[in-house]
Amino acid sequence: MRLPWARYLDEIRLQGDMLLAAAEDMGAPVPSCPGWDVRHVVAHTGMVHRHKERIVRERLQTQPEKMAPPEGDDAVVGWYAEGLDMLVDTLAATDPTVRVYTWYAPDQSAGFWYRRMAHETAVHRADVELARNSPTPLAQDLAADGVDEVLGPTICGDEPDGFHADGRKVMLAMPDAGAQLHLLLGEGENGPGWVLADGAADDAVTRIRAPASDFDLWTWGRLPADVLEVEGDTSLVDWIRRIVSEGT
Repeated sequence: MRLPWARYLDEIRLQGDMLLAAAEDMGAPVPSCPGWDVRHVVAHTGMVHRHKERIVRERLQTQPEKMAPPEGDDAVVGWYAEGLDMLVDTLAATDPTVRVYTWYAPDQSAGFWYRRMAHETAVHRADVELARNSPTPLAQDLAADGVDEVLGPTICGDEPDGFHADGRKVMLAMPDAGAQLHLLLGEGENGPGWVLADGAADDAVTRIRAPASDFDLWTWGRLPADVLEVEGDTSLVDWIRRIVSEGT
């Protein structure tokens, strides 16, 4: 379900610019990030951008220390904007297949950060917009890819508390994006954990349906479960959200 590499770069730029444009009131509380205000989100996102930019630019094979943002709202805004430019320029100048550190062992490539930064920037853009109660929906294909990304590389292979590799399936449908996925609660390549696969699952015990943008933002805890249509075992909805929360 991956998008073209250039699309991820475009989305990092677009979502990053939208985040900054929405950050008008730096002291406004962010309901999707309890205890944070807009300044926290801008500073955090800028820190993440610079951290990943350094990993790719220096071809690091281990995780470097993160850098602290400057003091003062104006300084943070300028620091964020500069870091966004650096990230986009460095990724654009780097072959996605170049080997660099990532926290996902099966994919140690710069391309991992193309995708991850597009989605993380989009989620934090939504955070800033939620501070003024006006989140812009994500593009359907980007959102569907985001669901695939957070339920796939981010989580698959984990054995969370309360997990039972009993072969149950959970159907995930995003009709507006023409996307259907399913989770198999079974043995993956790395041992017990859910496995994400494309396509429908007629024998699913739970079926979850939502517009792609709502689905993606729900997986990240930015929207409540009432944006979903659920059939079957509803307990698995809360369970999935809890596991994603622990993994992100």
